[in-house]
Amino acid sequence: MGEDQVFTGDPTRQVAGGPFAHTAGRLSPVTDLSSALAALKEIVEQGEGAARADVWDGDIDLFHPETKAVSHYYRFKELALGRRYQPGDTPESGPTGDVVTVDPAGVRPLRPNPRLDDHPEGSAIRIAQEAFNKTYCKMLQQLEQAFNGNPAMLGISVGTMYAIKGQAQSLMALQDDDALAAGPTFDYVAPEDRG
Repeated sequence: MGEDQVFTGDPTRQVAGGPFAHTAGRLSPVTDLSSALAALKEIVEQGEGAARADVWDGDIDLFHPETKAVSHYYRFKELALGRRYQPGDTPESGPTGDVVTVDPAGVRPLRPNPRLDDHPEGSAIRIAQEAFNKTYCKMLQQLEQAFNGNPAMLGISVGTMYAIKGQAQSLMALQDDDALAAGPTFDYVAPEDRG
């Protein structure tokens, strides 16, 4: 078909690095074959489900600048296998580094599949869950706008992500009558009800 038949959209509607320019990954507009191939290469480097020849994504680990970052796929493999990757490890060898530990004291017993109707209207937990749901839906709307023609909304959504993180942490600090930690319900709230 040719590039001129495939890349026909308005390039100003493309999302770029913006608020994520400081992170290890790269977010670049896709406007032609070259930029599309570069974006696909970035996805592969990040390891989005790709079982490939290298566990490292090519970037520096943000939390351990002396090492390379493990791709997302292999980070989940570390959790599943209970051990961290170290230099020299391959997909075939698996991780041979430190054991991944879990501090049981840091795990909160959570009500399975939290629902709004688990708690009476007006209760502290229900109010916190409803507030979380409104912010969650606001964030989803902002992301939808960012990736559908208003890329400036991406930066605004980052602020909302921090707000939702705080709401989730506050919510999970609450305990119900069964001594279980409260949790978000992720219910949809229509825009007109987000007030």
